[in-house]
Amino acid sequence: MEEFLATMSKEDSLTYELSRLYKQWGYKEYRMAKFEEYSFYSDNRDFLSSKGILAFNNSDGRLMALKPDITLSIVKNAKLSDSLTKLYYNESVFRMSDSSLDYKEIKQTGVEVLGNIDEYLIAEVLGLAAKSLRKIDKDFVLSVSHMAFIPSLLSELEISENTKKDIIRCVKGKNIHDLRSICEKNGVAADKTELLSKLAGINGKINTVIPELCALACNNEMKTACSELEFIASSLSKSPLADRLFIDLSVLNNTEYYNGIIFQGYVEKAPSAVLSGGRYDKLAGKLRENTQAIGFAVYLDNLNLYYKKKREFDSDILIIFDTQSRSESLLSLVESFVDKGFSVRVEHSIPEGYKAKTVYSYENGALREVTAC
Repeated sequence: MEEFLATMSKEDSLTYELSRLYKQWGYKEYRMAKFEEYSFYSDNRDFLSSKGILAFNNSDGRLMALKPDITLSIVKNAKLSDSLTKLYYNESVFRMSDSSLDYKEIKQTGVEVLGNIDEYLIAEVLGLAAKSLRKIDKDFVLSVSHMAFIPSLLSELEISENTKKDIIRCVKGKNIHDLRSICEKNGVAADKTELLSKLAGINGKINTVIPELCALACNNEMKTACSELEFIASSLSKSPLADRLFIDLSVLNNTEYYNGIIFQGYVEKAPSAVLSGGRYDKLAGKLRENTQAIGFAVYLDNLNLYYKKKREFDSDILIIFDTQSRSESLLSLVESFVDKGFSVRVEHSIPEGYKAKTVYSYENGALREVTAC
């Protein structure tokens, strides 16, 4: 199996390994249509990370769109029952590039759980997120946050929505100086400003930071969140992945859609998050009444750039034969090598830059080993 995966690109081998991981944990593969009606995504544009939607007119006149998001489609179309709906997917989305006005295809794999979300399921999904990151690189960090802290505290303040957005930008950027300045300018009480500053500055391993975080909890939402985080930390405490989980309240998502746990995953060689997820009951409830949901996506599209595989050989065997000679037995010889597990390429001449472990010349119905390339 290792040799088979070694021949694949990072993206392809990860797709295989992650699918296998999710199946082992009881998740069922979900396949979806490439298109949805444009109005569906337009109505939920605020949820999309990219505001551009690639649209076209269908043969029946309807305005359709290539999927810019998978979570929306799953919540809308997945079959629900009294039991949990636990799904994984390997799909592509189409989004506008941050650096240009061009659209690009982004390959994703991930999991979604719809149903009655409890503390165990949250711990399970976080554990799967950590395991997914480890498949990419053993040197990874999973940053965990909770929407009950910064957003719930901001909801208590009598300040404008624009001011709240400015504060959230400061929290995301860990800009405590400007955060204090904005609070002072807008009449936020000194004790609330201090609490916001402390919450925004919290960052550390989950087991180490939780006591400090819970000591700052000042309302019921925060206290409930602390209980949830303590359960997660306890559930994952015996896992070797526990040291890779960090609390970082600067991780924030849209408060109109997300609630509870949110998280982002990073690996050593990639400059930005390669995994993102969280609990999104507000979005799920908007599309399917009384539905709770949690999930995450792994972004595979750029991993081949950051994790280039250096293969010593292009194939195990290269066979060169003269087109002027009879070669009736060549196909059976190639098949005999393939049946033994070797990779084989047959050519009329050695391709430029090609490397093989062994090179044969096919002459008079037999193989003769020649200098390796």
